[in-house]
Amino acid sequence: MADFRFCLLEPIKTPLVNKFYDKNNARGRATKADQVWVVYKELEIIAACRVQDQSGQLFLSTLYVDEMWRGQKVASQLLTTVTDAQKGTVFTFVYQNLIDLYLQNGFNYTLTLPNSLQSLFEVYAHRKVVAMHFTRDTVPS
Repeated sequence: MADFRFCLLEPIKTPLVNKFYDKNNARGRATKADQVWVVYKELEIIAACRVQDQSGQLFLSTLYVDEMWRGQKVASQLLTTVTDAQKGTVFTFVYQNLIDLYLQNGFNYTLTLPNSLQSLFEVYAHRKVVAMHFTRDTVPS
């Protein structure tokens, strides 16, 4: 099993993840306002995603794993790392071919979205995505 390191990137290092996205022709650009999560194999970024604040809602986007590292549970481990670090619900839009991956990692279908995300969803709907969310189970006090 390869040694992977999962971490929240410091905002000053945001250009590194954008180079990774560009190199892999991944859509989306990280900003310093995003939580940018990466997976390192030694000194190389092999996977990344971002969590954006969309009008107070957490929105996961641009999850991408380098093709060479697919099939090794990197995306699942990254999703777990990211969702473990969040407080509250995390929303995302998922391509059809990735729905099972998200379901296996605790995401569920979202029937209604907050207004700020509904308008964003309409922009992306032509890409045949579905809205999903992850909500941490809370233990009653």
